Amino acid sequence: MKHFDAGNMSEAIGAFETELRHVDADNSDAWRMLGRCHAENDQDRKAIACLERAVDRDPYSVEALLLLGTSYVNELDHPRALRNLKSWATHNPTYAGMELPSVEGAASASASSPPEERERTALEEAKKLLEKAIEVDPTQAADAMEALGVVCNVSREYDAAIDHFRKAIDLRPDDYQLHNKLGATLANSNRSDEALPAYHKALQLKPKYARCWLNMAISHANLHNYDEAARCYLQTLSLNPGATHVWSYLRIALTCAERWDLLPLAASQNLAGFKEHFDFVQY
Repeated sequence: MKHFDAGNMSEAIGAFETELRHVDADNSDAWRMLGRCHAENDQDRKAIACLERAVDRDPYSVEALLLLGTSYVNELDHPRALRNLKSWATHNPTYAGMELPSVEGAASASASSPPEERERTALEEAKKLLEKAIEVDPTQAADAMEALGVVCNVSREYDAAIDHFRKAIDLRPDDYQLHNKLGATLANSNRSDEALPAYHKALQLKPKYARCWLNMAISHANLHNYDEAARCYLQTLSLNPGATHVWSYLRIALTCAERWDLLPLAASQNLAGFKEHFDFVQY
């Protein structure tokens, strides 16, 4: 946890894996934190594998369920995302005894229904459930607001998602993940210029946050700030050398910036060679 809080993800991953391999393979918290490490490194498939194991061992781990829902959204697996986000609310002791809202058409949305109808019904169920959770105690509903923001991203209701994330940030202003989610939602709604301050705030709170560096790079690329995009891609790779897909993003940014001389460095994945051209911290 000390390594994780400091942003030393390689060391944190090694420690959690050692716990699971040699101490307790059924440690739900270790599986959850290992999944969170991978998620923060922008490796959602690895995160999902770990978070599923966390939930298998503790079906009432609301933190793991919320993380799992978010990773499935990032992987565009909306049915599993919605199922886990609904489980987050129904398995949450804070909302024990809460009357579950009904959704018109839910009973008729069977396995034989078209996928679009099933997803629409699941979306409405999740939204109503989370809205009900927020009503229970709005002053303690940051997690429910975060979950609702994730659901609204699924339905592409970006303005609503932005509103939910901002309300969650009002309750938890030092939550770097919320600032990153706000930035990503602004970027998804073609507001990359507005996303940058949210990313800067997330990185102010946790400078070694690889996923946020990557998101900021993509926003700079969208705004045609290709040199700055390249710098942020390089910082991402320094933090997470395993993110090999980022090298292709870097090559595109360098090509758009007409930095032809640097393409061989990217082709050979020579991170150290970029130090004399861009200002980033090499770990």
